[in-house]
Amino acid sequence: MMYMLKVKERERAISAAMELAKEAPQDDRMPLVVKALANYIEKSSLGNRDLLREVDGLLVRRDPRSALQRVLAHMVEMGASEEPAVRKYTTGEVARFFGVSIQTIHNWIAQGRFKGIPKRERGKQFRIPETAMYVSPFGEPISVAEAAEMYARQQKRLGLDKPMTDEEELAILRREAAYFEQKYGGSYEETLGRRTDLTPEEERDAEEWLSLIRSIERRMKRS
Repeated sequence: MMYMLKVKERERAISAAMELAKEAPQDDRMPLVVKALANYIEKSSLGNRDLLREVDGLLVRRDPRSALQRVLAHMVEMGASEEPAVRKYTTGEVARFFGVSIQTIHNWIAQGRFKGIPKRERGKQFRIPETAMYVSPFGEPISVAEAAEMYARQQKRLGLDKPMTDEEELAILRREAAYFEQKYGGSYEETLGRRTDLTPEEERDAEEWLSLIRSIERRMKRS
């Protein structure tokens, strides 16, 4: 069941979320609630990298109340939006769905095998929407959502359909970062991070690579 909210109702809901955060007891439990909600946002289609970085900064500055306000406001705003949420996946996740390597997914993207992928946003980790279509060399199309569903059914048959642990997610991020290390022959700091004459492709890779490094650092802080 989907609740439809008018513009004024949406504004009132966001205001109420801010007030709830203000009234919440500020003790050592509040940062834990914020971290749990941030994890949910990152795992779901509500993910917003800029928001998560802002929340992480507020927690570092020991301002969990403001962090909770940002998280709740974002969740209420997304929940009240009339736009349907589209789940987005990392290249590592899509590689698992299709049973190939992360490098193969990047190759397919470069070859134009995926249709419906938006341009990479500056400073954000590249994500592939579930609505994107993969077209095989034989012209057979399959959406990322269909591939994800088939993978989930296969995992269930094998008894492997358990929630991914933080360690497993961290391993996936590291594999994605390793793709760029292998591609450029070293760490970010040793390669793209020290150059100023990047090509458009290298600039896009540098942005995604740096975003992956930040995601890895953020998860390691939480562990």
